[in-house]
Amino acid sequence: MKTAVLLTAYNGSKHLPALLDSLMDQTDPDFSVLLQDDGSEDETFSLLTALCGKDQRFSFGSEQGQHLGAAGNFLSLVRQTDADYVLMCDQDDLWEPEKIAILKKAMNEMEAEYGADTPLLVHSDCSLISEEGEPIGDSFFRHQGWDPKAVTLPPLLVQNNVTGCTLIMNAPLRKLIASHARAKDLFMHDWFIALTAASFGKIRFVNQPLTLYRQHGDNTIGASSKNLIARGFSALTRRQEAKRRILLTYTHTKVFNKLYEGQLPSEAQEIVSAYLATQHMPRIKRVLTVRRLGCVMQSPVTRLGQLLFG
Repeated sequence: MKTAVLLTAYNGSKHLPALLDSLMDQTDPDFSVLLQDDGSEDETFSLLTALCGKDQRFSFGSEQGQHLGAAGNFLSLVRQTDADYVLMCDQDDLWEPEKIAILKKAMNEMEAEYGADTPLLVHSDCSLISEEGEPIGDSFFRHQGWDPKAVTLPPLLVQNNVTGCTLIMNAPLRKLIASHARAKDLFMHDWFIALTAASFGKIRFVNQPLTLYRQHGDNTIGASSKNLIARGFSALTRRQEAKRRILLTYTHTKVFNKLYEGQLPSEAQEIVSAYLATQHMPRIKRVLTVRRLGCVMQSPVTRLGQLLFG
């Protein structure tokens, strides 16, 4: 089984050496790394070039330096690889030594249960570290208030809990993403990947922090800096922000539906269509219908906002 780690980078020279060391320290060495720098202006390209010269497992993708953006760069690499298993890697995180081994084992178990032709995704928890690498949280899921059992389409339509740097996908899922995802249409690629897996196949959560998720000012999307209680009080006073968050779920679901137009499995299509139909219902009917569909946000904070402003 061929395993590929997809690593995208942009002006990441500050933290890249530590990330690369953690990749080379994996207990399972049977993987390759497909790299793509997005046109960095620092030493990123030089660091990656030197590594490719030292370790034959590392090689560059064919759309080097094209300024594709975070989602575009990852999706470019997804289309370039033919690996059986694919993991995604951010430039500034750290990987626990057994990450690849644990995720591959979980994927092997899923394929034995559901069949290797089923689109499958496994993702895990991660711990939080500061920009300097100091621990600041032992569970991203607990910090965000996410539900580890939210692995089906209804809850994922309204709140994504699959972080790209924590996932592994098999070849059937990779092929769906490669043929349908368009970066310019997506809010974030990992949300689209999660919805695809939940619609066409299965998702499993590994309740173990396998990535050290670095938090700093350059994060595209990271952990909220407030705790759950503080976020709860804040949600009560930020009506427009809550309404925009809910509107995003409808916008993203419409995009997802369009990109798979006529190709979603019937059960998934029914759920997607039913959720979209709630957008223009009277408020009380909409809130009750959304709950009946199971399209309920996962954290206490977001559930509160969904109830009050949905």
